[in-house]
Amino acid sequence: MLISDSHEFIFVQMRKVASTSMHTVLQPLCLPPPTGRMAHIKSRARLEWNYKKHLFRTHDDILAARRRMPATSFERYFKFAFVRNPWERLVSEYHYILSRPEHGRHSRVSKLSGFRDFIRMQIPRREAYQLNMLCDRKGALLMDFVGKIENLQADWATVCSTIGIPCQSLPRRNETSYGRYQDSYDQAGIDLVAEHWAAEIERFGYSFGA
Repeated sequence: MLISDSHEFIFVQMRKVASTSMHTVLQPLCLPPPTGRMAHIKSRARLEWNYKKHLFRTHDDILAARRRMPATSFERYFKFAFVRNPWERLVSEYHYILSRPEHGRHSRVSKLSGFRDFIRMQIPRREAYQLNMLCDRKGALLMDFVGKIENLQADWATVCSTIGIPCQSLPRRNETSYGRYQDSYDQAGIDLVAEHWAAEIERFGYSFGA
């Protein structure tokens, strides 16, 4: 997560939606992360409630900001994120983890019998659902703008215009090669995603083919 006081925005960084590239452009505008062992300990133990001193994780959800920011600032700041077709996002994350032996879940994922088992592994994980990162506990969306990676350039231009910066081309970071995501699925896998990711499929207007 990135928070900028100078440009008054909160950027919720989702996994596998070009967030690393956006971070590269936006980070110089944002609060510097606190340094030192004590800052890390207090943040991880949830003892630091000043958002300027809290060490946010890269993929913290929007509630992490709301809990620590003054309500007036949280409401005023432009809150945005980008999402991706959940069928493709799962494929991208699967191949990303497999391609990085240093990843914390590489060993477990590499022992799975196939991609469908990875889908099942993701089902109980709260952070596997994009809506969980962007909503309150009752399911109300807390964001001002949710762009789509499928419409990346136009939606990124909207973000840049809103926060008042030139629209820069996004550098390529952490790209994963896997071909057509549809080829990773059998009907059972398609149905699993349709069932468990139904809320965000409906909210963001996705389908298996698009």
